[in-house]
Amino acid sequence: MATAILSSNAMILKYKTGTNDKGDDIFGSQRFSNLRLDLTDDDLYEVGKALEGLISSDLVYIRKQQDYLVEDI
Repeated sequence: MATAILSSNAMILKYKTGTNDKGDDIFGSQRFSNLRLDLTDDDLYEVGKALEGLISSDLVYIRKQQDYLVEDI
């Protein structure tokens, strides 16, 4: 039987940086890797919202990305 083991956590912030000449939104993103494996969703959200104040842009979303290793036990 195979089992999945959490191997890494990352947080990706997407934010609006402005608009182009046509009025379309321009977006940027920042990835934070190697987050603790026991980080809760609430913790991740709080950190993302705190970082929003440092980037001086409108936060579009906070994405949690997890990678798993699948092994036979």
